[in-house]
Amino acid sequence: MPDISMCANALCPSKEYCHRFTAIPSKLMQSYADFSLEDDEISCSYFIPNDKCKYCNQTNGVHKMGCETRKITILL
Repeated sequence: MPDISMCANALCPSKEYCHRFTAIPSKLMQSYADFSLEDDEISCSYFIPNDKCKYCNQTNGVHKMGCETRKITILL
């Protein structure tokens, strides 16, 4: 059970990468809040990262070979 208020904002652009939205809720009791964003923000001030890569959707720091975070530029 996550000991947090979970997010109920399904329109948030960062919902897939936020622990408040993706955590598995308690079966008995769980609090929810509709956290709102400012007009120019990508995530709210209550954002908690869930370690999911926004480029390849892998978790725990493991990335696909074509992921943006794995690409390295070598200057010769």
